[in-house]
Amino acid sequence: MEIKIYGTSHVGLVRKMNQDSFFYDETMGFGMVADGIGGLPGGEIASQMAVQSVAKAIWSSSIKYSEVASFMLKQVYKANLKIFDYGLKNTEYKGLGTTLDFAYFVGETVNMVHVGDSRIYVYYRDHIFQLTIDHNLETFAQRGIVSLRSRALQGNQSKITRGLGLQEHVELDVFQKVIYSGEIYLLASDGLFDMVEDNHIKRVITENLTNVAAIPEKLLHKALKNGGKDNISIVICAVG
Repeated sequence: MEIKIYGTSHVGLVRKMNQDSFFYDETMGFGMVADGIGGLPGGEIASQMAVQSVAKAIWSSSIKYSEVASFMLKQVYKANLKIFDYGLKNTEYKGLGTTLDFAYFVGETVNMVHVGDSRIYVYYRDHIFQLTIDHNLETFAQRGIVSLRSRALQGNQSKITRGLGLQEHVELDVFQKVIYSGEIYLLASDGLFDMVEDNHIKRVITENLTNVAAIPEKLLHKALKNGGKDNISIVICAVG
């Protein structure tokens, strides 16, 4: 199957620095979005290190179909250690971290790695589905893992519980899915979906199916129109 990939990023209307990073290689069939963790120094460094480390590994490796999932895990673990070690060696950036959403299309499947509170969606026949689970306190509270009644957690629901670089070891969500012609995969930082509800994201995609290349900029425009309170990064992967 043919995969067309498009992307964009914007600092937004409030932040002074864009701590997001995104990258894709249509020929190799992969895309990534990373969101440097807000409130911590060096978020932009962490997100850049994540996408650059993984991309360089793909370009320099020959990967067999059966090894794709294990390869992805290995490279994201390596990226985590690089970011973590950077924080240890550069004390002014201690604690730096980033989310990462990574989709790699091989044959009739897409392999995905997710950590943090950026997201991967799939759109198909006028329906949109969130494939990832946000790794933050709000999600954990909804699932009964923690209680937001705790005074320490109140007003801090968006704090992420997993990310690259925060610890020496990181727990990742990894999954594989069969792909179908007409599907559109959306990788995005929370600057998009915090500003634009899922049904509006779906509407923008539906209205631009004849010009998929325009979807990232259309979604970006919608997020900015709604306030643009955070950095916004978007990667669209269309299955043809």
